[in-house]
Amino acid sequence: TKLQTPRYGRITPLMETQQTATPPGVFSAMIAGFDAVTNHIGLILFPLGLDLLIWLSPRLRLKNIIEDWMSFVAQTQGDIPDFAAMTGRVEEIWLLLAERFNLLSMLRSYPIGVPSFVSAHPLLAQPFGDAEFVDISSVWIALLIAGGLTVLGLVAGTLFFSLVGQIAIHDELKLLKSLTDLPRASFQVLLLTFFWFLLILGISIPVSCGMLLLVLVGNSGLPLAVMIFGGMVLWFAFQFLFVPHSILVNRSSVWGGIRQSIQIIRMTLPTTATFIVGLLLISQVMDMLWILPPEDSWLMLLGLAGHAFVATGLLSASFIYYQQASHWVQFILESQSTQDTSVAKSS
Repeated sequence: TKLQTPRYGRITPLMETQQTATPPGVFSAMIAGFDAVTNHIGLILFPLGLDLLIWLSPRLRLKNIIEDWMSFVAQTQGDIPDFAAMTGRVEEIWLLLAERFNLLSMLRSYPIGVPSFVSAHPLLAQPFGDAEFVDISSVWIALLIAGGLTVLGLVAGTLFFSLVGQIAIHDELKLLKSLTDLPRASFQVLLLTFFWFLLILGISIPVSCGMLLLVLVGNSGLPLAVMIFGGMVLWFAFQFLFVPHSILVNRSSVWGGIRQSIQIIRMTLPTTATFIVGLLLISQVMDMLWILPPEDSWLMLLGLAGHAFVATGLLSASFIYYQQASHWVQFILESQSTQDTSVAKSS
């Protein structure tokens, strides 16, 4: 398979022409990503609509459940001073979570989901008055709602990722094609989510036991245990970065996507690390700008629209970078295979 560089700097397979491929470009992928979204600006309605839904709808709170759980912990902590001190330090965090967490934020699902600014930066005020709160007191009802919202978010996120991948790689939007492929892609995404759940559970159980032991004998090593847990999760997340892209672009299975993602990361590590750091920096810096308008002002709409455009542009850039990187890796592997075959024949 020969490769060439078409419009927007993207690399697509071609049956003839060039004999070489260029490695993935960080800045060219970012520029091309925003260029593609500008040509299909309607896609920002996905993240903008989700933010408006979470912002303007009644808040589904878990305040009663969290407060009951904190009371239970306070009654059962006994006479362990270190444990009591630790729970005392996080009590304020839990109280803040009880006040600001909105169960509707579960619509922003992971590892695939529609980007949302409000889910990460809860807005308590609304332009037309005080927000309405609905307190959920039953744990089972809360779990049922959370599960339903998560599945809905995964399906919506799969459709959104599929459409963004189309405009990024092919510069065209085929909604019917994405809807036709949605059941297959959603099933693979659900498998990927379940895999992530098992992976994090497998990591957290031994780490949690170690943290509990540190609390009982003295919590001096507790920050180190938290850093180890976070580092392991981030390392796996980096390795599996392009699994959703492989599922949606190449119609791969979860396991095929994992293998391809690890291969791409391994062979393009410095460039891919630079690309991801660039995405995170742009996202975080721009989020500082979107939060400037008052929560109860309609000017916040400008911030939400800006976040929707930037988030969609960065996602589009990731698809372009993935396509470039996958073709580059394919070219290198085929070149090595051809070279090894030639050496074997000559010997």
